[in-house]
Amino acid sequence: MEDDFYISGPRDYDEQTDAFRFELDDMVERYLHEFDINTFVMIGALQEKVQELINSGNGEMDIRLDD
Repeated sequence: MEDDFYISGPRDYDEQTDAFRFELDDMVERYLHEFDINTFVMIGALQEKVQELINSGNGEMDIRLDD
C-alpha cells in the first residue's frame, strides 16, 4: 500500500541542495556565536573542504555543448 510508504527528508535535487545550504548556514552562524573563530579561519577551512571534495572525484558531470 502506498499509504504505508513514507519518505523522510528532501525528495528531489533542489530540496536536497536547499537542505544542505540551510544546514551549512546554521552551522556557520553557530560557530560564529559559540566559538572564538573568525571568518578568515572559516573560509580557509571551507576552501580546504572544497579542495578535498574536488580531489575525491565525485564531481564528474556530462555537459552538452551545442555546436
